[in-house]
Amino acid sequence: METVVSLRFVFSSLFLLLVSFNAQAWGWDGHRLVCAMAQAKLTAEARIMVDTLLVEGKALKGGQVSFAESCLWPDDVKYSNHKGTYEQHFINVPDEALTVDLVRDCAALNCIATGIQKALTYLSRPAGSGREKARRAAALRFLGHFIGDLHQPLHIGNASDWGGNKITVLWQGKETNLHALWDYGMLESMGIKYPDSLDFLLSVEKTSEHKHIIDWFNESLSLGRTNAYSNAQGNIIASGDSLGSDYLQRNKPVLIARLVLASERLATILNEIAAGEQPRVFLLISP
Repeated sequence: METVVSLRFVFSSLFLLLVSFNAQAWGWDGHRLVCAMAQAKLTAEARIMVDTLLVEGKALKGGQVSFAESCLWPDDVKYSNHKGTYEQHFINVPDEALTVDLVRDCAALNCIATGIQKALTYLSRPAGSGREKARRAAALRFLGHFIGDLHQPLHIGNASDWGGNKITVLWQGKETNLHALWDYGMLESMGIKYPDSLDFLLSVEKTSEHKHIIDWFNESLSLGRTNAYSNAQGNIIASGDSLGSDYLQRNKPVLIARLVLASERLATILNEIAAGEQPRVFLLISP
């Protein structure tokens, strides 16, 4: 009997991990909202640039879509057309580390930092041939998605539990894992969805400071440690724990702030690129 129960637990845990890895980070609604909010904050120049790149995206898998929809595309292609981008959706940080160290944490120089840098590099180039236009169109989609991922705290999470993927929890009576709960579980419980929540989120004021992008990583790392990995009583969450309304109420303001801040920062980057400026968050990671 104990063997049967044990095997059931193993298979259940493996299933939850596989579901999480194939889920859309921030959920479809979260990514759509980040990019739709960013689009609403673009300058006239940047709107023209984005609209042009969306048209040029007709050559990509799935064809031409809206900016909000285009930000889902990187999750659709990370297992197929762009397999090398899978690791570019996150950074796993040693549990004892207090800050992100790109040399230490960006394994084989392939993590979310390099994904953002590559996207910025392509977007900062002048439009060229048809192939170059397709690359720039893809870069816009990757940038929108990765900036969203970066602001989900567990995408800059502990290496030992794969950013909360290995921590199985009960949420509203159902098994999930901590990472999935932050990707979409709590947003669903809050009723945050696209496009219904767009006007509400656009009304939330959140000024983005012009910090270096490494500071953005450390923001998420810190929020993961203080909020995501700790329950409402301040205790470290372990597999098997049940999380409820007190955990949700504690983290509602964090989730809303991270979505809005992601959109502010994405819009700022795109506005700078459209103005011919090098984004102030540009990373310099040697290949």
